[in-house]
Amino acid sequence: MKRIPTMCLNCSTVCGMIAHVKGGRIIKLEGNPLDPNARGKLCAKGQAAINMVEDPDRLHYPMRRIGARGSGKWERITWEEAISDIAVRLRKLRQEKRPEALMLQYGRDRTNGFLDRFTDAFGTPNKLGHRGLCSLNKRMAIKAALGDTDWDTADFLQSRFILNFGSNFYEAHQGHVGMVARVAEARRNGARMVTFDVRLSHTAAQSDEWQPIFPGTDGMVALAIGHVILEENLQNTAFIENWTNVTVAELKEHYKRYTPAFAERESGVSAEVIRRIARDFAEAAPHATTVSNRGAHAHFNGFHNEWAILCLNALVGSIGEPGGLCYLSGDVNQSVPQPGPLPPKPKIRTELSHPAAYPFANELYPRAVSSTIYPDLSSGRAQIDTLISYYVNAPMSWPEGPTLVREVLLSEDKVPFHVAIDAFFSETVEVADYVLPDVTFLEKWDLDARNSYDLRPYVGLRQPVVAPPGECRDIRDILIRLAHAIDGEMAKWFPYADAESFVRAWASTIPVGFHTLLQSGIWVDQAAQQAYRPYLQPVRVDLSHPDVHVDAEGIVTQKSLHTDAYKKIGVLWNGVVVRGFETPDRRFHFKLDQLRKLSLAHEDHEIYPSYFSTWARRAALTEREFVLTTFKWNVHTQSRTANQQWLTEIVGDNPCWIHPLSAVRLGIRDGDLMILRRQMKESAPLPLVEICVKAFLTEAIHPQVVAISASFGHWQYGRTAAFRGYNPNALIESAADPIGGGQAWNDTIVQIFTAD
Repeated sequence: MKRIPTMCLNCSTVCGMIAHVKGGRIIKLEGNPLDPNARGKLCAKGQAAINMVEDPDRLHYPMRRIGARGSGKWERITWEEAISDIAVRLRKLRQEKRPEALMLQYGRDRTNGFLDRFTDAFGTPNKLGHRGLCSLNKRMAIKAALGDTDWDTADFLQSRFILNFGSNFYEAHQGHVGMVARVAEARRNGARMVTFDVRLSHTAAQSDEWQPIFPGTDGMVALAIGHVILEENLQNTAFIENWTNVTVAELKEHYKRYTPAFAERESGVSAEVIRRIARDFAEAAPHATTVSNRGAHAHFNGFHNEWAILCLNALVGSIGEPGGLCYLSGDVNQSVPQPGPLPPKPKIRTELSHPAAYPFANELYPRAVSSTIYPDLSSGRAQIDTLISYYVNAPMSWPEGPTLVREVLLSEDKVPFHVAIDAFFSETVEVADYVLPDVTFLEKWDLDARNSYDLRPYVGLRQPVVAPPGECRDIRDILIRLAHAIDGEMAKWFPYADAESFVRAWASTIPVGFHTLLQSGIWVDQAAQQAYRPYLQPVRVDLSHPDVHVDAEGIVTQKSLHTDAYKKIGVLWNGVVVRGFETPDRRFHFKLDQLRKLSLAHEDHEIYPSYFSTWARRAALTEREFVLTTFKWNVHTQSRTANQQWLTEIVGDNPCWIHPLSAVRLGIRDGDLMILRRQMKESAPLPLVEICVKAFLTEAIHPQVVAISASFGHWQYGRTAAFRGYNPNALIESAADPIGGGQAWNDTIVQIFTAD
């Protein structure tokens, strides 16, 4: 029996795994103990990935549509025919100087730059993903305030107090397995955890306290906690004055409006509880940290919610501290840069890549706003000729997916030509013109990594552990062949025979060598210091050199070797040049002047973390009206895993959670069918949409909230997945936070009726 290391991709945590293979079949999957995050552990999703490989409904061969789009009529074709037909279409766009008429849409891109290589070489800026549907508001806040990265990496193991806003990391969060193990160990050592969430998730259940909170008011609670910290002088004055772009006096003036009493009225969390938690959090600092996710940021006010939560760590000086909120890049290209040659970035911008309504997101995180894609294609604000979809299932996972999105993809006027690359017959494949069979992650090549909770960078290898069935091909092999078939100009950026040769070239700079990586699966940069207080890391520079400048604010710049441009390299602090934060002034940002410049702050105080009530909070909810929220099960990854039999045997349905007191008022009993109808907005009337769901009565949810997991409701995706459960996305409008650009998943108001 062979033991072959690789990396999981059944969720976004990408844990290291070992495949036990015998006679060309996977017998067992288990964790790789060298993975610095998961440390040899693997969740149910990782172990069930065998089901992906052996799915009887996998795609095996290239196919071309022969009936009406969506009719399910196909013919099998050769790879040569498929590549030739697609190349003819794409070559014409380049010849006509219309490269931006190509849109490449992906769901989970762990090629870590190869898709960009293709779209950059082609000349289109329209490489678009699902970031805006996932974590964009959170990432925007982190990038705006910290600069160094777009994701936090709390040092849970040494923490004494963990303040959780809307993250269910015991079941679903980037870093899931590694986080849970460290938090569990910290709690055995005496750490306390408080969770604010609308639902008693597994994480909330494992906390010392669960505080049911009205959806979208997380930021208000965080600001009130900050109010108490500043009012009682519990802040870390030295950190604020030295390492942020404000003074304590400015913060006291700003935070004074966000009283615990105000927060109690908005959130339902008592003022007394807020004051107690604020004191406990400050007392535990710097061994104190926040953690947050979709419960906090998937709202119209998600950016400010996340910014307010992040700022709590700066208030008490726990940024970068042992036991505090730490950070380092999880981009594998930081440790192992992509091999050249690399094509230039396209200069053109489109409404798809840079939607005009989201200037701050375009500035800080371009090509990330996802909610606008299908409404813009539907309305004609954006036009394309060709769509290449890769590992994405928009009719299932996008807001208005089963309705608006599917209508757009069925329209040959809106999407004239559609190529789907996938391993399974998804709802996206159903409405394609050509289908190219992808491999699963257990049959492909990648280098990959995530932010390390060991606080040292690492690189993992994803390698084939079994051969793919039929004529399935790695995405890199597909794009290499397609680039060479389009024209010679594109071909020059792909001087690789196949995916394996590319990854071998990519990994050639890893100190242990590619052969060792094949055997171990993971390389950890043990020479790197753990990322504590990275802003104080010294920068080696000669201040007397004529190419080095220090301005009045202490910002140190150095002239580039290749251009006349000067680059910021650090900040002068106590006579020493240190890194600082990767923001323009090298400081943590409590204040963002860009918001005023971009007309995203309408009053002076809004350039600081602020609270804006959502439409759902402002509405006077009747007894039939509830705020709809969605969530993930611990054994499912959105809608991607419903076709995996072992996981569906554990959780194979997604009833609607509703509080018993609310259900009694409506005459609903446990297991009854009920109608959820999207409530109309006065300002923007929407089509009437309703779904019929099964009621699950539980006290583990806020009485004004209902919740459905976004795991089921497929009408394609193979025999295991099809026609199980409900897809709540039909009810949810495509709409995003105007600053962060992230989808407002959890602000939809629905009316509930009994099903006759």
